Amino acid sequence: MAFPALPAKERRRMAHTHRVGGDIDAFCTRCKMELGHTILAMVGPKPVRVRCNTCQGEHAYRGPPEKKKGTWVPAAERAAKPAVTSWDALLREKDISRARPYSAKDRYSTDDVLQHPVFGIGLVQEVRGDKISVAFKADVKTLVHGKS
Repeated sequence: MAFPALPAKERRRMAHTHRVGGDIDAFCTRCKMELGHTILAMVGPKPVRVRCNTCQGEHAYRGPPEKKKGTWVPAAERAAKPAVTSWDALLREKDISRARPYSAKDRYSTDDVLQHPVFGIGLVQEVRGDKISVAFKADVKTLVHGKS
């Protein structure tokens, strides 16, 4: 006796129907990985309590991680930090003898030359509110300025 084939729509619906006693992949809080679990309790069509088939631990159902809605942007798409390409080229037109000693209380503007007690001579490349990006010979550092 042969059973009539189910329509494709009905086969897809049945494939995604969960039931108590059925299997589901979930994040195990004890094993700390996504493993096969047995469904213990459901609320409507959603599983709420599961048992890990590996460690036998029971816990609330944790499905696959959802993408968080945030402002994260891949590093390749973020604005690049000002990079020191050539230290000599940056300071070629600047008068280093007039470098101001760095103080968090002083205010700086773009292209100011300053003398930092640890990092040495630096060139202010960007001003962002109470912070400045300063290019030093070794790296670009973010410093505070205008603090009372």
